[in-house]
Amino acid sequence: MPVFFKALQPTDSDSGLSKRRTLYSGLWIAAAMLVVNGCSTGNSASGHDEAAEQVSAFRVRTDFSAALNADSGWAAETNQTAQVWADDPFRLRLEIEHNDAKKPRQYTLQVRRNEGDWQPLHAENFPQPAKELELNFEQRRKGAPSEYWQWVSGSEEAMIWVGDAEAGDAEERYLQLTADESPALALATYHTHWLPVEFAADVRLPKGQQGSAGLVFDYEDAGNYRRVDLEAGAGLHLVQVTDGEQQVLASHPFDVPTGQWAELKIIMRGQDITVEYADEALVFTETMSNIITSPRVGVFAEPGSSLQLPAIVIEGLPGSPRISIIEADSFDHGEKTHDLLSGTDRPYQGGAGISFAEQTPIQSMSPGQSEWEFPIVIRRFSDGAALNQTGDRFEFRVVNQSGEVLPSVTPLSVSLAVPEQLLGGTFVETPMRIGPWQASSGDLYFLMEPAETDNRLMTVKSSDGGRTWVEMDGANRPATGDLEGFASMMADDEIHMLHQTSDHVFYHVFRTADHSGQPDTWAIRDERLASPEEPPTQVADIAVRSDGSVVAVYGGPEKIHYRIRSPAGKWSEETVVDRDRAPNLSGPSMVLDAQDVVHLTYTGDDGSAWYRQLRPNGELTERQPFAFGLGAGSEDIGSILPLVYLPESDSVSVIYRLASGHLWERRVGPQGEFSEPVQVTERTVAQNAVDSDQTGADAIAYKGSVQVLFIDADTGHLYYTSRAADGTWHDAEPQVTDANVQWVRGAVVKTAQGKSVYGYVYDAGADGGSGKNRYGEVPLSSTAGN
Repeated sequence: MPVFFKALQPTDSDSGLSKRRTLYSGLWIAAAMLVVNGCSTGNSASGHDEAAEQVSAFRVRTDFSAALNADSGWAAETNQTAQVWADDPFRLRLEIEHNDAKKPRQYTLQVRRNEGDWQPLHAENFPQPAKELELNFEQRRKGAPSEYWQWVSGSEEAMIWVGDAEAGDAEERYLQLTADESPALALATYHTHWLPVEFAADVRLPKGQQGSAGLVFDYEDAGNYRRVDLEAGAGLHLVQVTDGEQQVLASHPFDVPTGQWAELKIIMRGQDITVEYADEALVFTETMSNIITSPRVGVFAEPGSSLQLPAIVIEGLPGSPRISIIEADSFDHGEKTHDLLSGTDRPYQGGAGISFAEQTPIQSMSPGQSEWEFPIVIRRFSDGAALNQTGDRFEFRVVNQSGEVLPSVTPLSVSLAVPEQLLGGTFVETPMRIGPWQASSGDLYFLMEPAETDNRLMTVKSSDGGRTWVEMDGANRPATGDLEGFASMMADDEIHMLHQTSDHVFYHVFRTADHSGQPDTWAIRDERLASPEEPPTQVADIAVRSDGSVVAVYGGPEKIHYRIRSPAGKWSEETVVDRDRAPNLSGPSMVLDAQDVVHLTYTGDDGSAWYRQLRPNGELTERQPFAFGLGAGSEDIGSILPLVYLPESDSVSVIYRLASGHLWERRVGPQGEFSEPVQVTERTVAQNAVDSDQTGADAIAYKGSVQVLFIDADTGHLYYTSRAADGTWHDAEPQVTDANVQWVRGAVVKTAQGKSVYGYVYDAGADGGSGKNRYGEVPLSSTAGN
């Protein structure tokens, strides 16, 4: 059911989206599922009394943006099974008859796939799955305090707004709770349709304060709750109040400053409470004697103390199941419906649109009929790397507030189709080259993850020119997730991969269809080669030389590092690039030339770009700066595109993005000599789309020319350009104009007809989520310029 906090009464509030990759496990999942699992799961609706409720009609709407009560956008006639597309939201509208006396009604949906077991239909958003609600106190200050806070001790006068919304730094506009001679405790009021599992806030103790203040959680009543207190100069305390008696469960020393902001985060995982403070400068976990059952959040100050904070962020446990209820984009949850369906002539009594919620709003209605509309998505890939395929049939049924399954005059179902060129899933983060790689058989391979909430490394394959894709050897995929810095290279019949997580660097190898003994299988998984201190951004690139040795470059806290794997499989000692020289480094990009020389570029945090060669004898040449004026922020570390080797001229094309947003190119010869820079794009190019810290562009070589795909910074559209024979760059041509493209990587591949194309995979606007990876092609001219 929805989670309501305001003196036990609901209030309206918007739920937002958040950055990806925060998963929690344990009993929270079971607790959330109890909301809908308490209902009957019997499969038969027969024998129902005629006086009881029933579903009298349904209809499927594939125009997801249609108004709630528009009589348009339908995929099929009333009570007809409709075809819907994977990773393309649709809406299911239901007409329900209720013949008994007036009483409150509330409904949930259950679903089954291909006549499997019935399961609750949960609310998980798409394409970004995160559950986040920000209580922004600057916005809340415009209303009465009693509208947003429930006072347990103290009064409204204890809470004031400091700062001017029209002037000054936003950081200096905040809420301040001050206790006088007695403690002050106020609970925030809000409304979510999901169970919170994390609270976070930037907090500050006023300068010179001696006492304690903090955040309240797991609140049951005034005599039973928990909180985390910050004591100036002393530490953090986990406090439990039971029947009015206070007990300090744990104290952790820390020099808590006054007059300085620091993030305080409380994470609830079953019986475990994890507290993080000041960018994880202090982290501790304590196990409680019972499961956290009341995830209400509030603020506390002991007598004579104050707490300052601008907002509280509340997060829930996200997921990406095969099918889920999602957020509507054209109506609010609870918006009233009109009578559109014609399954019954009983008087219309109401109903509502459902948005990102597992249950309908509670409504009291007289005998008659009502209509309810649910926004739904069926994913191509989902958690567990589960795959939905064309022809899958999904059936629905309705359960009422008493746990009874409502009969239906006709089965409620949809049939799934997978669009051509849809991969689904999600990009690995901060990728260098990841495909599509092509075997001699024509099979294409791409490296990705199944869902934003399930960071598994998958090799997906297409045997029909990119039209359909499935995972290969999923039972034996690498165990390591956390795909934050990733690169690959194809050599002969294998794809070699480098993968940096927050803690380690791993090497994997996948055998393609060309392998004579074990095609389409994993050969090496989770071979750990390094464990550097965590870098600001995980980065990686890889090169495989003709003798089978592997050069791996990856990020460190201030520099980039590399190691070399011998043909026998032994890794060398680590080399730190520019160990004792400024600036700090990141953003490596490598390419191998015909003489097995590795060309290496990287970026500095001062906006510089550098070049070196790693020769087969192990010599690392002196560094050369080749560009200045790149972006100098953390989001700009990946401002150099994948390097391109041009065998016809034995040169390397280095394309980079300046802070102005334009792409520029310089060529470097075998002895490290650079050409003059040439501007590649007139349009500005996207940078750091969905926390990528990279330029939104890709580059490849074809017949002596360089081909580039890039994302226009203003529109999010994907463009293609190439270099002409005279060295100038052609005018950019649009390739994808119906999506806000956020990632792109590609390679030269051949079609079934033997024609060369620039085959690429792009994210068509997942906003850091999943389900938007698609394949495309650019025809390549046989008369490319040199």
